[in-house]
Amino acid sequence: MSRTEPRALDMALDEALPRWHRRERHRLPVGLPAPAVMRAAAEVTWADVPLFRAVMTGAGLGRTRFPADAPVLGLFLGNGFTVLYRGEDELLVGGIERISRGQPVVPLAPGTTPDAYRAFDAPGHLKLAFNFHCAGGVLSTETRVYATDDRSRRLFGAYWLVIRAGSGFIRRVWLRGVRRRAARTGGDGGPVSRA
Repeated sequence: MSRTEPRALDMALDEALPRWHRRERHRLPVGLPAPAVMRAAAEVTWADVPLFRAVMTGAGLGRTRFPADAPVLGLFLGNGFTVLYRGEDELLVGGIERISRGQPVVPLAPGTTPDAYRAFDAPGHLKLAFNFHCAGGVLSTETRVYATDDRSRRLFGAYWLVIRAGSGFIRRVWLRGVRRRAARTGGDGGPVSRA
């Protein structure tokens, strides 16, 4: 059954995917200005998240390279996901995947709006969205998955049981990498002066 929740915060994620079948949330105090934290979220590299990089390299049996200086978001944006919203306090990324062996990803065009994303409802698909949000000195990330039909929901539910713990670990590592990068840039986008 789909869930909805009262809007505690006005987030683009709520607009793009107000209902979901699976959800995961994590938060971390950052104590830095939201725009600097969102910039770090967009720019965090594999060097900033070495444990995440190791997990992904292991999962791919070493066949996929994750260059240290490449942005982590590039993994998603290069595989059919797109930035649905970017603001001073939130970065929202979304994708659509088919439950099939053929072409599993439905590439989203850059500039796809949260409204257009929400309207997609073709059977046999999963809508996956995740954000980074910074408010009150706290950085959070939330991942939501919505299945467009019952079969897709059941299949993804079984997969979710297998990956959920690892997914949560990766998100916590990712949050810490964003916080480190934001702190390293001094909250203004530039490197911290050591003078």
